[in-house]
Formats: sequence, structure tokens, C-alpha cells
Amino acid sequence: MPSRLSRVLSRYADKEKEALAEAEARGRPSPPPAPPTYAENQQPPQYDLDDAIPPPDITAGFSNLSLSGPSTDKLPTVDETIAHLKLLECFYRLRQIVGKTDGAFSVSNSPVPADAQRDELLVELAEKRWAIYVARAVDRFDNWITAIAPAGLAPTMTSYADDGDSGAYYKPGFSKRELLVFNESNMPPVDVLMVWHAYMLNPRAYFEDCIRGGKMHLWNTKFPWAAVVPRIDSKSFAYAAKDAEMEFQELTGLPWDCLDGPSMKTVSCPTCRKDTKVPWTTCDQNEWASAFPNAIGEMSYELILDRLLERGTGYCEPDFKQACTHCNVDMSHDNLRADKFCRDVKSLIADDTPMPGTLLSPDGVPIQPSARYAARVHKSSFNTINNLLKLGLGQDILDKPRLRGAGKNCSITGIRDMLEQCIMDDASYVRVAKGTTLSGVLTRGEKILFRKMMSRYWENDSPFALNLVGAVIRQGSFIEKMHNIDWLHSPALLSTMSRLITKYSRFMDIMKDPLHMAVPTLDVDLAWHTHQLHPTSYFAYTIDVTRQFIDHDDKVPETQLNDAFAWTSKYYQKLYKEPYSECTCWYCESVRESATSSVSRLFNTSSAQVADQLHSSPQDPKKSVHISAHNAVRPTDDSGKYDKIANEKAAKLEAAYQAACTRAKKKGKPAPKKDDYYYSDVYGYPVYMPMYMPYYGAMPYTAGYYAVAPGCMTYNAGAAGVRLGLVAALAERREAAGEGLQAVDVEEEGVVEAVEGEEAEAAVVGVGARVL
Repeated sequence: MPSRLSRVLSRYADKEKEALAEAEARGRPSPPPAPPTYAENQQPPQYDLDDAIPPPDITAGFSNLSLSGPSTDKLPTVDETIAHLKLLECFYRLRQIVGKTDGAFSVSNSPVPADAQRDELLVELAEKRWAIYVARAVDRFDNWITAIAPAGLAPTMTSYADDGDSGAYYKPGFSKRELLVFNESNMPPVDVLMVWHAYMLNPRAYFEDCIRGGKMHLWNTKFPWAAVVPRIDSKSFAYAAKDAEMEFQELTGLPWDCLDGPSMKTVSCPTCRKDTKVPWTTCDQNEWASAFPNAIGEMSYELILDRLLERGTGYCEPDFKQACTHCNVDMSHDNLRADKFCRDVKSLIADDTPMPGTLLSPDGVPIQPSARYAARVHKSSFNTINNLLKLGLGQDILDKPRLRGAGKNCSITGIRDMLEQCIMDDASYVRVAKGTTLSGVLTRGEKILFRKMMSRYWENDSPFALNLVGAVIRQGSFIEKMHNIDWLHSPALLSTMSRLITKYSRFMDIMKDPLHMAVPTLDVDLAWHTHQLHPTSYFAYTIDVTRQFIDHDDKVPETQLNDAFAWTSKYYQKLYKEPYSECTCWYCESVRESATSSVSRLFNTSSAQVADQLHSSPQDPKKSVHISAHNAVRPTDDSGKYDKIANEKAAKLEAAYQAACTRAKKKGKPAPKKDDYYYSDVYGYPVYMPMYMPYYGAMPYTAGYYAVAPGCMTYNAGAAGVRLGLVAALAERREAAGEGLQAVDVEEEGVVEAVEGEEAEAAVVGVGARVL
């Protein structure tokens, strides 16, 4: 299937030429008049070299940072946010280098013809290299983190409840093991740092994994800024830690450079339990060479390249399929996901280890010593869902015949179907789990926790709570925005960082609202990300300010993100009399237009004045603090329900855009450009691409190059982990007040449907309020 990139490039070919011509014209300004010539025998003035002014040091703002002392107000410091920018620029340059490395992972540029669209084709090859690189980096991170922080004593259901009741998880520094300490001799390679960074930016998943793996000392270890930043060159932004290379190799058995790693990955066969080696990729370079010369008619080079790059059956590709060298049974990603579930069920039955996804409440906190209704509900749901699998149902699933990889317990979809069928047909499973002879029906809170548990396996066969390949790739969009804005080289760097930390604290105040999801702008998101890299500080701060452990969900449907951003903009503007997004792109102008009422315009209220302030100082929208949309995803929905909602939202946005254009023309100002182009060299090849909103940039990834599409989420009926969040918060609050959950208004709450009664399923479009 051709990628979005290929389709939009062919669709907008003429506009690209116009954009290129315009850019070229801008790059050739009219020559200034010639300077006056010197008269005969007149010499130019003499200059004293001792008095010459040296050029400014563009690295001065981030070369000498103070990164050891903690902030007194629990917020990230200015120097930490600057250090974070430096790290992100390092990741950006890494992506360029990997993408341009011809021949990396046997992906060569040689078959690509030298024509007008060569750079566009090379970008696709570069992204394929990056997809393989990131998949290998996640595997290397798994090896490294297991070596430096081996699994400790995992909590049992009983010990977890006891620790929760004692408030242990809320005590700073709670850990039975010493904190990790990093210096120049034990730093990991840059690819491993990049994965760790993305992992920590999913704080609830990171917290749960640390609890469940007995790694609370890892949770209490902040990102090692003082050891990382000096290893990054202030001019090239290359990362080097020569003193640590040998230790990493001895610790993991892997080479320091991810590009030098083996072409095979070791996988444990779900059928015979023996290790077997499978290739990372099976893209056939010889096939490419024969395909390109035969590109005729409608079979363009782009289409051929797309099909070839998406065709692989290696581990890092979506159609992974390799036979075990011992039992000859085919392995796939779905088999491995099902095997992960079965192994967790075995640990639950044998060792009393709680299932992933069941440890944290809808507020993101562990079991706690509280009389609050929500705390009691979570503790009850935690016991019920784990006992459901421990006391009968789990063993029944394990005992089903595997049929050489074709059994129902060999795919996560089959396991989900068996679980649902058993619970519906036989109420005794639920009664045994609850220890009662009465109700055999799961409560709403138990159903939500059940879906959370299943979300840990949906599209994820890794040992982590989420697919880290997708997490790293989605971060790439934010990293590119930080590179384009280039705050690092701004003379106002310090004041900018100070201002965005203040804006972040205001954003957290807005997050107190239990019924809305607040969406950050790029400046807020930088401070937010930086704070999450100090897990215990972030946990304590969000609990204190919002009474919840705020997650930073990195998969939110586009339509939900759009609605939430409009609400955040309007609310922030109302509270602080300042524009929330200072961007003047057509998307932000449209959102701002919809957030400012006609009455406000008529009477020139503060809301209208704030909106008009932005146009007094023209700025490049591409370098403005746009909505931070790296977590926007497009749900896949066979019913067409999501597409209908998306089209309705797009129509409203278009109407607001037209209103913004009309208003700009009346005031004699240029209308925001909608059909604009975006210059990108993220993979080292400069190309112009059509804009795609709300990213305000190129479409960030080509789905078919990854084992799991980073920009998509399953949205069909029964999809695990999608129907969470807002309804959970609403249900708990309303049930606490003695109310049942009735049909919730779509426009107000962002809910698709919530059916009344015990059999109701909490179905939400986006992942509302505090996203799980």
C-alpha cells in the first residue's frame, strides 16, 4: 500500500514546483548597489587587529549548564530545559546521519534513478533505515536496562496491596535498592539513551513497569543530565562517551554503535520455547535493482519503492513471519503477543505476580491508604481482574490446544475472544474471582481495568507496557519542531526557558479540570517533557497540584486532540488574558477564531483584543509555538464511524478558517496560508512536502515501514485499551455521588457513546481527561 507521502507528493507536484520557485526567488534577493570606488591613490582605512570584535559564541547559552542542584519549587530548572534542547538536537542529527548512511542494514541508494524526484525517493529509503535502527535500538535498550537494573523481587498481589495501604509508593525515594549513578564510564550509547528518553515520557507505563519489575530504584533515578550533556559536542551535537564503550560491550555483549550490530535477532519460539535467530529485515536489494528499470505506465518509482519497502517479513516489519529452526512452526508478531500474555498468566498463577495494566487506578496512582470511593473501587477491581485469571480462567486458556501455532491461545485476538465468551457464558468465573455467590457480572470499573490489562498486549510483544518503537518514532515529530524553532541559538534563550516554565505551571493548573483534556503547545510540552525525566519529582508535583498522576499520553486521536486544543486555548485565554498559542498558521488561526465569540468581537472584549495582539508582530508560523501534536494518531475503524466524526470536525475547522480569512482581509492583513509547503531535511535530504495538520509539518511516518504503525490506533469494537479515560473519570465521580452513568453528551464530553446499565461498555473517542 503506497504511503501517505507518496500519494501527497504525486497529488501536489505542480504546487511543489511553485513552492520551489518561490523559495528560489526568496533565496536570490536583488543585489545591493555597488559600493563607491576609491579615488586614485586613495587606500582603504587601516584596521587594528587588536581592536577587532570577535564573532559571538553561538554555543554560549548551553555550554556551561548547572545540572546538579534540584529546583526549589519542584519544577524543572531553566538549565534542565536547555540541556533537554541540546539532547533533542543530538537525536535530530542522529536521525539525519542514520537516514543518509547508504547501505546501512543493506538498504542501498544505488537502485534509485537520478531524476527530478531522487531526493523524495531517498527520503523513503532513509525512513526505512531509521525504522530498522529504532527497532534494533529498543532491543539494545532492553539488554542494557536488564543488565544495569535486573529485575528485583516482583510484588505479589498481597505485598503490592500491603505496600499501597502503607503509603509506601508515595514516599520519596521508596526503594529497597540503591539508586543508579551515571558518570563518564558507564553511560549507554546514544540510541539507548533515545529509547530510555521516550520510555520515561510515558510516565504511567514507566511507573507500572518499575513497580511490577521490582525496579523502584530505576523509578527514583532521574535522567542523568550531568553525565549526558558534557558528552554532546556543542557544535556538531555528536554524542561520544569513549570511556564507556568497553563497559557497555562487556555488559551487554553488543557493539557500541547500533549500525554495527548483527543482522539477526534472537527470539524465543512460543511453541517449543527454544531460542531461534530471525532476520531484522528481508527487504531484497536485488529485487529493487530489477524493479526500477521496469517502472512503466502508472507504476511510478514511488509506488514501486513503497511496495518493496513494505514487503519484508523480518522482525521489524509488519508482516513478520519466520519459521522456528527447531520445531519449524511459523512465528509472527501476533504469536509473540499471545505468548507474552500466557507467560504473564503463568507468573500470576505460580508467583502471584499481578497482571500488567491492573496496578494503577484511573487517576494513575497505586493502591493507596485512602477512604475515598475511587481508592476502594480500584482495590476491589485490582483483586477481581487478577483473581479472574488466577482462579480458573487463566489456566483454562493456557490448556487450550496450541495446534502448532494455530490455536486460539496463539493470537491475542483469539485470547480476547475466549476471555469475553467465557465471562459472558459462565458467571461462575466472576463469582469465584469476587469470592461471592451473588453477582456474576463485572462492574464498570472492573471492565475498564480489564481493557487496560489487554492494552498491554495489543500491538505490543515487547516486555514493556507499551511499544517503544512507536514511542520513539512519535517523539521524532516534536524533536523536529524543536530543531526548526532553534531556541538553542536564540539570544533570548534564558528568558524564553523561564517563560515557558511559567506557562507550564499554568498549564498544570488547567489540568485540574477533571472533565477535559488539556493539550500543550510546543513550549509547554518542552517543559512538560523535561519534568517527566525526573519521575519522582513529577509524580509528587502532579499529585499535589491536580490530585492525580498526570499521564503524557502519546496516542490521542486527531479529532480529540483538535477539540481539546480548542478548549485549552479558550480557557487559557480567559484565565490569563494572553494568547495560548502564539502561532499564526491557518490551523491555530482557525482554532482561535472558533474560540472567540461574535459578541466578544462586537464589544472588543479582552478575548478579541488578545487574539488581535498576535498580528502586530509578523512571524514565521513554522517557527512558532504551534500545538504540540506529536501524539496525534489516526484510528483505524472498519465501521467508518471515526471517518464520519473526522469529516465533521474538518468541516467545522474549514468554516472557522474561512471566517479568519474574511476577518484578516477586512483589517488589511494577509490571510493565513492554508495550502502551504513544508521544507524538511530530517533525513538529510532536503525536500518540500505539503503541510498536514495538526502536525504543521510533513506526515511524520510511513506506516508500512514499521512493525506497528506509529500513527494509528485500533478503533474497532472490542479493541483493547482504546475505550478508556474520560468515561472512567466520569463514572467514578458519578457513582461516588450515587448516580448511574447515563448517555453522555458528545459535544460536551467527547464521548461516542456510553450505554446505561451493568452491561455498558465505556466507549470513548479520544482518551479523555487523564489519558491512560
